[in-house]
Amino acid sequence: MLRHATTSGAAQIRITQTGGAPASPAPSSPPRTVVTAGKFDADFAEQSGRNALSTIHGAPDARIVSTAAGHPDRISTSDSVDAIFLPQGGIESVTQRGNFVYTDGQTPDKQMRAWATTAHYTPADQMLVLSGSPRISSGGMASTASSVRINRGTGEALAEGDVKTSYSELKEQPNGALLASSSPIHVTSQTMVAQSNSGTALYQGNARLWQDANVIEAPSIRFDRDHRFVTAQGTPGRLVETVLVQKEAGKKVPEDASKKPGSAGKKGPAPDGSSPVAITALKLTYSDSERKAHYEGGVVAKGADFTASAQTADAYLVPRSQTSSNQSVAEPSQLDRIVAQDHVVVQQPTRKAEGQKLVYTAAEDKFVLTGGPPSIFDAERGKITGGSLTFFRRDDRVLVEGEASTPVVTQTRVAR
Repeated sequence: MLRHATTSGAAQIRITQTGGAPASPAPSSPPRTVVTAGKFDADFAEQSGRNALSTIHGAPDARIVSTAAGHPDRISTSDSVDAIFLPQGGIESVTQRGNFVYTDGQTPDKQMRAWATTAHYTPADQMLVLSGSPRISSGGMASTASSVRINRGTGEALAEGDVKTSYSELKEQPNGALLASSSPIHVTSQTMVAQSNSGTALYQGNARLWQDANVIEAPSIRFDRDHRFVTAQGTPGRLVETVLVQKEAGKKVPEDASKKPGSAGKKGPAPDGSSPVAITALKLTYSDSERKAHYEGGVVAKGADFTASAQTADAYLVPRSQTSSNQSVAEPSQLDRIVAQDHVVVQQPTRKAEGQKLVYTAAEDKFVLTGGPPSIFDAERGKITGGSLTFFRRDDRVLVEGEASTPVVTQTRVAR
């Protein structure tokens, strides 16, 4: 009985798979795998009374081509290959070592490629596990992690440990804001699940997404590359964090006081006399085509000289083409206005206002509070209520409008 065989010179092994690969539309064309290498060492074993191939070792210049009708060829290369065969026929597992490279043969805009020191593939679940400085790329996305798994059937990639992703080949979107430039978009997290066909990826564990000076931080971030759409989810102990800027009318700071890219979380003056507005919430959804960031759950916006809280808020941003971010100085996206609703509270150093809806216009530093009815209190004037209250961030003006059902009421403290 044959126990061992060694090829002389380059050789190939052809394997017809009966399962574990994409189904062929024609029974006469089952999936096929061709393994080539400079030399093969094969071991055989008795299986059900017959002599069957048990293991092979191939080196150097190992190459595996998997073919299935209706699908592009999937090709992987490495320095060596080791395969274990099932007793009934077919492959149990394949391990490739040294300079591993994989491509799934898709069109360039969807093609998945991978590099690693070692790759282990199991046809039963179509899972390719990469280790040793693994790296994957797909449609302008490139990721590294401690370990990477690729489902060859679905194209899904799962990365774990110190995940770092960069999205490049981006076109500038002048009408966008937070993610509108052509600079790469970067994401870091503990884990990532990426769908190559849809262009979406879910990042979990201290996730951080940024482009230039725009930063989103959250426990979980789902990013849609093609639509530049973000869904960030927080927890009660770790909220979603973003920082925008608001122009300070008539103010200008020295050039050396400007922020450096990536310093969105730092306080202080920004280019052209801007000041930061930091917003936290339990959840954020952002669409760059709409330039709207929607916040839900315990929303808190902190700006210079004010803090506003509400249950929900929409922050509308100025188009990139109308801001200095379109030039050489990188700074966070510029705030146009905030519309907040449900249990709104605005706190300033000397006064506090409450209502059900707030519209804050950044260019005018103006708050318009309605619903409740709204009220404002300060130590000098006391409490004022009305149908609508308009007040300003930088001065003590309060414009009050009453309605038939909500007359203006002023409660003034009297010193004794």
